[in-house]
Amino acid sequence: MKAAYKNDMPILKLKVKGSKGQTEYDAYLDTGAGRTLIPERDAKRFGLVYAGDTTVITGSGKDTIRLYRAKVEFLGKEFNILVFGRDLPKQAQIKAMVGRDILDKYRACFDGIRKEIEIT
Repeated sequence: MKAAYKNDMPILKLKVKGSKGQTEYDAYLDTGAGRTLIPERDAKRFGLVYAGDTTVITGSGKDTIRLYRAKVEFLGKEFNILVFGRDLPKQAQIKAMVGRDILDKYRACFDGIRKEIEIT
């Protein structure tokens, strides 16, 4: 499938389901992220099970981040994965990111010149 960038960014829909509900995000496709990330407040609100903390290396150093067990839907496929729970700053244009834990299940071509992504 081909999809145009939104606001000059590769963004597609990501649905997250928990025992207390579900929500859908316009999620940034982040090839540099090892895991998918959602707001921690949503992880708690929708009843995702806390699975522990992990240490990650970011561009600004080392950080500890919480993990939650989630059922996520991306491009019509469901995945049971551990997601990062982190509330991004209010000024951030995005609230969720799809990481390599999901992206590695696909072949993706990011065309920055045409501002579109082709993913199969």
